[in-house]
Amino acid sequence: MFRGQYSHSISKSGRVSMPAKFRDTLIKKYSNKKIVISLFENCLISYPIKEWEKLELKISKLPSFKNETVEFERYLVGNANECSIDSEGRINIPPLLRKKLNIKDTVIFVGILNRFEIWCESTWNNYMKNSFKKFQKSRNEINGI
Repeated sequence: MFRGQYSHSISKSGRVSMPAKFRDTLIKKYSNKKIVISLFENCLISYPIKEWEKLELKISKLPSFKNETVEFERYLVGNANECSIDSEGRINIPPLLRKKLNIKDTVIFVGILNRFEIWCESTWNNYMKNSFKKFQKSRNEINGI
């Protein structure tokens, strides 16, 4: 599972080292060094290729001509990029995705169970300012599970 937060510098060409714990999880649990990254709200969402394929299967079962499905597919699948981890443990975040999220110097990796997010550092810091209040509200709603 992916968990925790890690800060990493990103090169001008878009190369960034993945957290070692995330790389270990990919190799040990998924036996693969490939991920898929896509836009998601104010960050990039990243899935091991096997988890992404499960998500694609779920998406393929949605009604294909429904407006909400088309918009969802365009945004999530249309912005998806397959990335391989190189021999130095880095991935390359495509220029279009970096531009859309204003990713320049530092990114924050955030582990979320079977996936992880990649945030522009300043966007993450702004998000975190209100996150405790959001956590408290969602905790109360989730508690009924």
